[in-house]
Order: sequence, then structure tokens, then C-alpha cells
Amino acid sequence: MRRKLTDIIERLDDIEREMSTFSFKDVVAYKRSDTREKRETGPDVDESQVHGRADDVKKIVDLLLSSGADTWVIPIVGIGGIGKTTLAQLVYNDPRLDGHFDKKIWMGNECFNDLPEMSFFQLTSSSDAVEFKIPSLMYDLAKLIAGKEFLTIENTDQAQVVTGRNLAETRYALVENNYRSSLLPKALYKAHKLCSLNFLASGDISMEAQRNLVQCFRHLKILNLSGSGIKRLHRSIGDLIYLRYLDLSNTPLQTLPETIGHLCNLRTLDLSGCTNLLELPGEIVKLVNLIHLNVKDCTRLASLPAFWWSMVSLRTLPIVIPSMDLHMLHRLKDLQGELKIKYLENCKVRSHWMQPGDIGYEECLILNHLQLRTLDLFWGDGGEGKLNQNTSRQTRQPELFSQELINRLKPSPNIRRLSIKGYLGCQFPFWMESDAIHNLTVLELINCKTVETLPMLGQLPFLKCLNIQGMDNVVKIDNEFSGGAMRPFPSLNELTLQDFPELRTWEGMGSTEAFPCLKKLSIMNCPLLKTMPSFGFPCLKRLSIMKCPLLKTMPSFPTLQHLMLQDCDPLLLRSAADLRTLLTLVIDSSCELDFIPKVLLENCLLLVSLTVISCPMLPRLPANLGRVTALKSLKIGWCVMLDSLPHGLANLISLENLEIIECPSLITLPEQSLERLSSLRSLSIENCNGFTSLPRGMQHATALERLTVMYCSNLASLPDGLQNLLVLKSLTILSCPELASLPDGVQHMMMLQNLEI
Repeated sequence: MRRKLTDIIERLDDIEREMSTFSFKDVVAYKRSDTREKRETGPDVDESQVHGRADDVKKIVDLLLSSGADTWVIPIVGIGGIGKTTLAQLVYNDPRLDGHFDKKIWMGNECFNDLPEMSFFQLTSSSDAVEFKIPSLMYDLAKLIAGKEFLTIENTDQAQVVTGRNLAETRYALVENNYRSSLLPKALYKAHKLCSLNFLASGDISMEAQRNLVQCFRHLKILNLSGSGIKRLHRSIGDLIYLRYLDLSNTPLQTLPETIGHLCNLRTLDLSGCTNLLELPGEIVKLVNLIHLNVKDCTRLASLPAFWWSMVSLRTLPIVIPSMDLHMLHRLKDLQGELKIKYLENCKVRSHWMQPGDIGYEECLILNHLQLRTLDLFWGDGGEGKLNQNTSRQTRQPELFSQELINRLKPSPNIRRLSIKGYLGCQFPFWMESDAIHNLTVLELINCKTVETLPMLGQLPFLKCLNIQGMDNVVKIDNEFSGGAMRPFPSLNELTLQDFPELRTWEGMGSTEAFPCLKKLSIMNCPLLKTMPSFGFPCLKRLSIMKCPLLKTMPSFPTLQHLMLQDCDPLLLRSAADLRTLLTLVIDSSCELDFIPKVLLENCLLLVSLTVISCPMLPRLPANLGRVTALKSLKIGWCVMLDSLPHGLANLISLENLEIIECPSLITLPEQSLERLSSLRSLSIENCNGFTSLPRGMQHATALERLTVMYCSNLASLPDGLQNLLVLKSLTILSCPELASLPDGVQHMMMLQNLEI
């Protein structure tokens, strides 16, 4: 190590000497701000000056002592000056923690703010959360410091890596095997004190390999087999009695051995993404210290073992499949985060329903004590496990019983995401109109086919995404939907209304300020819908209307940029003519459309993408197509009557992509139409049986990079001059039987990378 540091210092001296030959200025890359108030804090605290914090300290200490390796962060939040730092200092110095952790380190908040500037951490922020990662150089430095305790074997000759190394002090190992091997290097078995093993292997792990792993690493606390191809877990896994963390996520396991119940110290069992998992062993309920049982996305899981509710320490249990009595959830007082309850039609209610305010009302509620942020309530499996055998035993619950049950499933106000699927009642629960869902940001109501009216949701201040589907009995949406709010749906960004077979009217929300933040609106498969609100939507950017054949008008959306019309009345296009901000337009499956209004293209001059597909009665595009000079993409497909394109095609100087598919009446493109298309990069003509020739001026499309002509049975020749397409990279000519030869000069296309004939 000393020699390495000496070499680095000498190299830095050389660099400094070389810098002196240039006119470089010294710049301080990192400097703590002089204007920022410095508040240095350490772990020391005068406990004689602190009063009334004993209970808070005890709660945090108990949490640390009970959670072990599974709790990485315990936040202490609140306004400045209430004593967050003091509380942290008291916990840090609590004698009950002595000997429980290998090391204790005090890191102040100010110190962490400096670490990214000092390159200890690198910001990798997402839209919803701020995340940091350790840069590769810091990671290498950390491994260097860890020294003999840490071993990494990454897709290399395993024997060479570990041969000659003393593994007696190795505590942490990361082994990444190639796709051919799922075996640990034999030399690694000498690391008898190994406490953490991350084994990254894509193939199956044999029973013999598993037995060897258990026999040699008896003191393992962390075992990660995530993403491996392991199909069966050997029963000897139960001998790893010190194991605290077992990750089997995203593996093809179907079952687990009963000996899993011997892992008395296990705190985390991760089975998320095990889509083949059918059941959990009955002995798993003996894991009384288990805190996290992650079965998220185990779509074929048909049931939970008997007495699953006896694992009272659980904080994570994403899926609950009750057999009869759901009140057992009262025992899991610490459950938090995400919860999905499936097959609610199999549940029974113990006692008569009480109204809010009645004595004993709180005892009737099942979920309000849980600190959940996501809650899914499914009658059936929610469409997830289509192969699940459990679907065959569904019974139809009486409507009134379903309604009483869902009333008891009132969540706590912490809930952020709520999904209700397959609900059998005729009214939504009373708590959907209370403060219980005040903080909702995402709401899904799907396949609630017996419900007759939508709940009052417009007053929810934070709701951003609302998806309502499969409402067979809803006939109208009116002012009640807005909840009487002066500014309904103040934060909603995305709204989907889909599969309303009886919906006839969508009336105004009683306010001109409805949906002030809505950016995406989808209305799909509402075959009887005739009206929608004529005002509101001041910020709408995307609108999709699909399979609404009776809807003939839509309001003027002042900011709309993307419009998709599928299987709708052609009169809707007249309303679209007023959308002067439109950037993309898709016209799909309009069987009666025989012309596109000229006024549409006269007003929508900002259009950059136009798609017209499955319009069998459309003979031509508007003659003024050439006015839309901003157009970059034009796609025409499955228009059997289309026999020509307008000459104005040549004026589309910004056009980059032209695609024509299955237009059998089209014979050719307008002469000289390609001469001025200096931006055209891709031209594709497919399945156009009537197509006979490409225009002669094609050689002037000098920006063309990709040319595809396929299944054009009458195409007899290609124009001369193709060798002038100097940047052409891909040329595909397939199934054109009348084409005898390629034009001269093709062999001189120096940029051509792909030739398919």
C-alpha cells in the first residue's frame, strides 16, 4: 500500500510540473460555502439538560434491537429546533446498543451535504426520489480498504482469483458466474467465517452445490441468490440458523422446503418476482422474527399457509389471500408500505355493520391501524394470475355483503395509491368521500360492474392519476363526480375512462375551472357516449378517443399537442380543425371516412407527425398537404381506396420518414415529389400490389439512409441514379417478382451497410 501511495504522489508531482508549461489557473474544485451557517454537531450530549425524551429514545432503541440488519435508515423528521439532533445523540449513546453493532459512526447532516461535492456520492435522481450511488473510483477504494474481508469474483477464471489467497479473514463475497456455470469455486469453501454471500448465477444451482454451500458457510447471515435459475431449494437450507437475510427473488422456484421454518433468526425473505411460486410451506409461520416477507409479483401464489397471521412481527407482506376471516389482520399491527388483498369474495364478516360514530365502530374496521401507502382490494385475482387454480373456486358474493365488507376496509389517511378491482357491490364505500383518501395520488377503479354511480372524487387535492374501467352500469357522469369542488380535480394529470358500455353523457363538472392540470385524457370503448364537457381542460396535451362512434364533437383544447382518433365518427375531425397547437395526429379505423377536411391542415401548421391507417373509404389525402411544412413523419396504411398522393408532397421539406403499407390502389408517387425532400431519411413501401414505379427524381433525396420496398408484385424497375444516394445505409428489396435487376451503380454505394434482396 505504501508503495502504491508513493507512486501516486510522484505521478501527481509530474503532472504539476507539466502544468507549469501552460497558462492554467488554480481552481478550488470543492470549498465549503463561507456564507452557509456552520452548525457542527457530534455525538456528545449533556443528558442532564434533556427532559421528556425517554419514551422516544426507547422506541428507537427497541426498533434497532429488533430489526438487526434489515433496518438501514430510521428517519427522525420535524421542523427545525424541536430536538431531532438531540434525540439522535441520546440514541447513539444509549448503553443498550453497546455490543449490538460492530461499529458506530456519527455522521452529521452537514457532513453528508458535503460528500457529493467531494465525489463520495454521485446523484442519480429519479422523478419521485433522490438517489445516490458510489462512483466506481470510490467503490474501488472501499474494496481496497476492506482488504482481506471482501472478495469479488467477476466472470473470470475462479481458480486464479482465489488460489494463493488466505481466505480465513474473508467475511463478504460477491461471486458472479457466467451463463455456463452455477458452481462456487472450490477454494472459496475455505472461507469458513463468511457471513455474506452474493451469488450471481443465471443457471440452475444443483442440489450438491447447495449442500456444499450450507456445510461450508454455517455462519452465513446474508445469502443472495436473486435472479438465478434455481428450481428447487435444498432442505438443508434450514441449517443456516444464523441467516438473517435470504433473497430468492426472480427465480423459477415453485415451492420451498418445510425446513425454511428452522431459520429462527431470519428477518427478511425476499420472494418477489417468483412468478412460478404456487404456495408457501406451512412451517414458515414459525419464523416469529420475520419482518419482511416479500411476495410481490408472485402471480401464481394461490394461498397463504394456515395461521399466517401469527407472524406478528411482519412489516412487509405485499399479498394477503384470506381464506375466510380477514379480521386476523388486526394481529399484524406493524404491517406497512404495500398491501394487496386478493379473492375478497371468499371472506366473511363477523358482526353487523356499524355506522361512523357508533360505539364499537372502530373495532369493525380492519385496515385503519396499518400504515399503508399502497392498497389493492381485489375480488378475484385482479387479472394477474390467469393460470392460477384459485380462480376456479370463486363464488359470487351478495351485493350487500360486498358493500359491507369494503366499508370495513377503510385505510388510514396515509394511503397514497388505491386500486379496487372486481368489486361486486352497487355503491362504492362511504370512506371514499371522507378524509381517509385525502392524500391519494393514484386511484384505480376497474371492473366494478355493478356500481351505478362514480364516487365524488373532484375534491381530492393531490390526486394525479385516475383510471376507471369496466363500469357496466354507469349511465352518466355528472356534477356529483366533482364532489362539489369549486376547482374540481385540482392536481389531476392523467384520466382514463375505459369500457363504459352504457355511458351516454359526460356532463360538465359545474365549474369552468375543472381539470386545471390535466395533461392526458383517454376515452376508450364507450359505444353510447354522445357528449363530453364543453369547457375546462386548459392544460391538456394528449387526447385519445377510441371506439366512441356516437361522439361527434369535442371541446376546443387550447394546448392540445397529440390527438388519436380510433373507430370514431368522421365529424370529430371537424372539431380537430380548431386545434392549432397540434403536433401529432393519428386517424385509425375510421370505416366511414371518405375525406379529411382541408381546414384541418390549414390550421394545424405545427403538425410534425400524421398517421392515417385503416380508413378503407378514403381515396386521397387533402390537396393542401404541402402547407404543413413542419411535418416530419407521414404514415399511410391499410387504405384500400387510396389511389394517389397530392403533388404538394414535394413541399414537405422537413419530412424525414415516409411509410406506405397495404394501399393496393396506389400506383406510384407523384413525379418530382422526392426531388425537394432534402430531409427524407427513410422511405418504406410495403404490400402495395398496384405499385409500379418509384419517381425518377429519387436520386435527389440525398439524405436518404433507408429504402425498403417489399411485396410490391407489379414493381418492374427502380429509377436510375440510386448511386447518388451517398448516405444510404440500408437497401431492402423483397418479394418483387417483376423486378429483374438493380440499376447500375449500386455497387458504388460506399455507405451501404445492409443489402437485402
